[in-house]
Amino acid sequence: MNELDKLRTVLANERTVLAYIRTALSVFVAGLAGVRLLNDSPVITALGWGSMAAGLVILFWGLVHCWIIARKIDQGI
Repeated sequence: MNELDKLRTVLANERTVLAYIRTALSVFVAGLAGVRLLNDSPVITALGWGSMAAGLVILFWGLVHCWIIARKIDQGI
């Protein structure tokens, strides 16, 4: 893999990290809005807490996944 290909791959991985962060933040904020604004319904509150937990899981998974890919790029795999 030449340097331009490696740079393109690294930049694509960085875009993927940003997409994971954006998705996790959206899911987390939607859950937070459900808990804070629509707290009169226990179903919405439970879904909101679940959504916030899912946002954190998505964030963690995205960061770990992209870190693994970055290590593979550095190794030339």
